[in-house]
Amino acid sequence: GVSAPAKQVVKWHLHGSPSANYSSVVVFPYDTATKSVTLITEYCPGPDAVLCGLPAGSFEPGKHQDLLHAAVDELNEEAGLKAKKLIPLTPNGIAADKYSMNRLHCYLALDCVIDNDPKPQDETEDIGVERGVTVENVLARLEGGEMPAPSAMAALLGIQRLRELQLL
Repeated sequence: GVSAPAKQVVKWHLHGSPSANYSSVVVFPYDTATKSVTLITEYCPGPDAVLCGLPAGSFEPGKHQDLLHAAVDELNEEAGLKAKKLIPLTPNGIAADKYSMNRLHCYLALDCVIDNDPKPQDETEDIGVERGVTVENVLARLEGGEMPAPSAMAALLGIQRLRELQLL
């Protein structure tokens, strides 16, 4: 089996968000009637670019009861939506990357409705919403590097689940 390096001192640079209980959520909103996805666009400071993606955010212990509540809030705050049904895609979460202590928890949101009075975005966010995006277009944007990795992963998992449920 594979294990940590032996007989040498290795100094790892690990990162994570202890204030978020090392957890974040990403939501893939899909409308079964129109067979379309809702994407968001926002400035991403790491790549220094405006990218498309999915509603996502950190679990905030003082604000959210649990991860599902965080997913409901992020979907509402960032996309102005309420889901009729939320399906966990990664119940145990997935390591964000090999040096991260954070875990990503992905959800599929089905048949969302527009909330005319959504929760306000965080003050550092300026998010655009794009409704009616085809799955093919989502995949093209993902392959073109227009989407951060957590959103790309959630999109792929969401599309796979939609295939399993025969909703595509």
